[in-house]
Amino acid sequence: MSPARYSRRQFLLAGGATTAVLAVGGIGLWRELLRGTSPPKYPHLKPGPLVSGSFHSKYRHQEVGWTISYPPGHAIGSALPVSLVLHCYDANHETAFNALYLQDAQAQLVNGHPIPPIVLAAVDGGNTYWHRRTDGDDPVGMLVHEFLPLLHRRGLVTERVDVLGWSMGGYGALLFGETHPHLVKRIAAESPAIWPSYWASQGANPTAFDSATDWQDNSVLGHIRDLMNIPVRVDCGESDPFLFASQDLARLLPAGSVHFEPGGHSEPFWEARGRAQLRFLTT
Repeated sequence: MSPARYSRRQFLLAGGATTAVLAVGGIGLWRELLRGTSPPKYPHLKPGPLVSGSFHSKYRHQEVGWTISYPPGHAIGSALPVSLVLHCYDANHETAFNALYLQDAQAQLVNGHPIPPIVLAAVDGGNTYWHRRTDGDDPVGMLVHEFLPLLHRRGLVTERVDVLGWSMGGYGALLFGETHPHLVKRIAAESPAIWPSYWASQGANPTAFDSATDWQDNSVLGHIRDLMNIPVRVDCGESDPFLFASQDLARLLPAGSVHFEPGGHSEPFWEARGRAQLRFLTT
């Protein structure tokens, strides 16, 4: 299905509408307007082991939580490759499993299919937009210098990893691939929250970037050439307010990397595409 087309003016007008929504009803109302239709849940299959913990991050200057999801048939400590899972805004390391049910998609994917199993590893990145902030909060430094070593100590394969994320985390997954291409094998991004300008980000989420320079330095589209050697899959709803950016990605990334389907910027949309994204990461 071909994606709906939006002009840049329409996208900026949508940004103005976003500002109005926030002014009247706050972020909660904005989220309600982004919801899509709810798909059925995954058929129930027993997932693999799920283990959680926390550590004090010197890079984030706080305690951060983490969760590791092993595929069915593999015990805690198995030497398996890793997919980092980067959460969205106002979420944490548990959201991938208690809201998007990625462990169920993981179980569905390995059920009777001879595919290479992967471990899903999520960690708290806060509302940092997955890049270093002027206050010193550095979620990427935490990923590279603390979380990946933690996973390695637990017996996992971390020399090169896959990265999956949704919304803010989808943006973060693409940015991580651009800034650390030597660490990344594949990227799966759902509805990446990519703003067309610093001022557009300020209209809807003034905490996303610290300044226009911060936005420019961390522009996914501005550094897209750094993703050309990394397989990337992007999924985006046709009524998603970030659709325009994903259409740009469709033009700039290799053909077939970006998929558009009916839906909004919502948990039901992301949950429904979890299995397809995990399949992409294992092929």
